[in-house]
Amino acid sequence: MSDLDQLLSQVRALPADPRLEAMEEVVMAGAAVRRERAVARRSLALAGMVAIGIGWAGSVVPGAPAQAASAPVVIGMSDYAPSQLLGQ
Repeated sequence: MSDLDQLLSQVRALPADPRLEAMEEVVMAGAAVRRERAVARRSLALAGMVAIGIGWAGSVVPGAPAQAASAPVVIGMSDYAPSQLLGQ
C-alpha cells in the first residue's frame, strides 16, 4: 500500500464534518437568491426596453403644432375673484 492509500483510508475513517448536514439548505438558499437576481435583472431589462420603445415612438410621431389661446385666460382666475367682483 502506498502512502496515498494510507492517507485516504485515514481520512475515510474520520467522522463527517457536521457542517455537511446543513449543506443542502445552504445550497438551495443560494440557488433561490440567484434565481431572484435573474428575475430582477430581466424585469429591469424589460422596463428599460419599454421605456426606450415609448421614447422612440414619441419622437417619431409628429405632435400637433402649438397654438396660443384665443382669449387671454388667467389660470385660476374665476368670475368670483375680488378683482372681478369689484369691476377692476
